[in-house]
Amino acid sequence: MNRSINGHVAQGNQILERVWYSGTDALKRGEAVCYNTDYGTATVANARRGNYVERPSSSNNRAFAGVTVASHAASSTGQMIQIAVPGSKGVAVALGLDTVRGTGLLTFVVGTGTEAGRFHTGKYVGRGSAIPRQTVTALIESSMIGAWSLATDGITLTVASTTGLAAGDTVVFLGGEMETATEYIVPGKYTIASITDGTDLVLTTTAVAATPAVALLCTGYAYTGNPVCMVDLLEGDESGGVQFISFLNAGNAAQGHMVGGVTYVCGGQTISGDVDIVLAQGTLPGETKAVILLGALTTNDLTVDPATNGIQMDGSTALAEVNSMNVAADAWYGEFGGGLWHTKDVVGGATEA
Repeated sequence: MNRSINGHVAQGNQILERVWYSGTDALKRGEAVCYNTDYGTATVANARRGNYVERPSSSNNRAFAGVTVASHAASSTGQMIQIAVPGSKGVAVALGLDTVRGTGLLTFVVGTGTEAGRFHTGKYVGRGSAIPRQTVTALIESSMIGAWSLATDGITLTVASTTGLAAGDTVVFLGGEMETATEYIVPGKYTIASITDGTDLVLTTTAVAATPAVALLCTGYAYTGNPVCMVDLLEGDESGGVQFISFLNAGNAAQGHMVGGVTYVCGGQTISGDVDIVLAQGTLPGETKAVILLGALTTNDLTVDPATNGIQMDGSTALAEVNSMNVAADAWYGEFGGGLWHTKDVVGGATEA
């Protein structure tokens, strides 16, 4: 295969593929899509599993397809789109963070709505990850430690500063407090209706599932338009994407999470019980998983518990649990050896037991 540039040297060297987007929502230039690998009846051969794409989710996060090369309006019937696939260079990806040329790693975000597909800080190289080749100030405002506050009306948001924001701009909630199983912040994209003052803004639609008794702390970012960055899309094993999860203020003994990739856990709150991520056995040697706490937790902790005892970083001691994760940036990195999960690194106050 000849991958030489097929145009002027000032344009990106894109490897293009035409696929069918089965979603009905609008797509922005640079957003990630994944193959719909479980399309149709499992026992029936269906090539659509390699031609149909959808927004990244916890069920397709290990089937990265590529990024859209143009924006597309919503279509009630789905539509054919063009994507740049891994191995492409000089491709634009949609951002959920600021970038510095040649620094760090970007990976697509897994979600449940239209917030899925933008790129954030990644940890694993391979399909779905990219090296930034451009410095971009993408965000106007953000809080990754759970310091924003959403009022009980679900539309009044208090941030550090509204400077630079205006009606029509986008707020993305990655997660936030879950007062109860029904009273919580719904992750997704929201549009700003108005700016009230230097720290308060109003959204066009509510961002809570049901009216909470008190204001809810939340994690997210805000931007204008569709900020993008030129990148090189990496090849190799599936990176697995990155996800952001929230949990009940009462804690959760069996916190849901995606298989593989990076799970960022939203924090910045007080919880009355531990939040336990119970890792199921992997399926193939070399599978990777990272769990990273974004904001501090008070009173109780985040833990990572292999369903079957793993191996600690010393290579011999049994790993029953990783605990004491309660400070921002505490993290655990693991790899499945074929039979057990092995700790590759612990960061901050994370402690093996």
